[in-house]
Amino acid sequence: MGDVTRHEKLIEQYLQEDKIEAAVKLLAKLIVQNARQHNFDRAEDLRNRLIEIDSMAVKEIVKTGEMIETEKGDAIDKDHLAIWTDFYESLTAEETNVLFYGMKQEQHPANHMIYKQGEMRSRLFFIDEGRVKIFYRQADKAILLKTLGPGDIFGEDTFFFSDAFCTTSVITDSPVKLYVLLKDDLDKLNLKTAGLESKLNNYCSSLDSVAELLKSKNLERRIAKRLTLPGKILVQMLNDSDQPAAKPFNAQLLNISAKGLAFLMKTTLKASAILLGRNVNMKLTFDELGSDMEIKRVGSVVALNSEPFHEYVVHVEFNKYLDSGTIDDLEDLTKSVEK
Repeated sequence: MGDVTRHEKLIEQYLQEDKIEAAVKLLAKLIVQNARQHNFDRAEDLRNRLIEIDSMAVKEIVKTGEMIETEKGDAIDKDHLAIWTDFYESLTAEETNVLFYGMKQEQHPANHMIYKQGEMRSRLFFIDEGRVKIFYRQADKAILLKTLGPGDIFGEDTFFFSDAFCTTSVITDSPVKLYVLLKDDLDKLNLKTAGLESKLNNYCSSLDSVAELLKSKNLERRIAKRLTLPGKILVQMLNDSDQPAAKPFNAQLLNISAKGLAFLMKTTLKASAILLGRNVNMKLTFDELGSDMEIKRVGSVVALNSEPFHEYVVHVEFNKYLDSGTIDDLEDLTKSVEK
């Protein structure tokens, strides 16, 4: 701190004595020193001061600018660049530096709500580590749209608009590391590199939009006829390797189709949120109907409905759909219920 103060005083002294060349040389030295120490904001401020003092010191202005950009490029998180290779290949070195140092890094634990549907939020999120779940709430039903991981972007549906409300909610499925860009910051960065926003917008436009995800989910829910009949289900949550991740629990079957089923369980909001997007192993029995029929399936939890008295309706899509013979047998059981 003492050296900084001494150098600043010396620069002012040079200026008072009209020793412009000496002030320029000392400023250039300080800029290089701060750049090498990765004090980039300070280096930029000093370079602006250099330009203000002597705009004709072209050699020093260009050299210090190149030095700052080189040091910035060398200091960028190499793991981040490797994850986002496809995107950064479309940017110049200057655009890469401007974007990376314009973002903020965030880390969140599992089951952390990053934003809620209906909030006003203009931020773009780059996932470097971990997974997040995007879901859409319709009345009291949470519908899983997609699970994202490293190399995925989210928040783009509202990022490029002013006063836009989030159309989905996002919750972490595991601990995550994110790089976050604020819309207000992008407006400032775009003054430095005019093509950055356009390239970022083009990249986001190439991804599946939230509107497309919503449309696909609506279509999927109408494809298969659901049969309503009583049954018991033994459910066990699985980890990413499809190994048991928790103790099995009993649930009540509500309806079933070739593509999936819905069951009722008593749990808490936090526990139900953990299920969303997870694979579960299920064993269905129909003892109540006097049948020895048994169905075993693995499926993914795609939606949740909250019900009174801490009960939740869990919607599961099978990883392997039921064959027509099994559906015929279930229809026969349905007919026995109707009688």
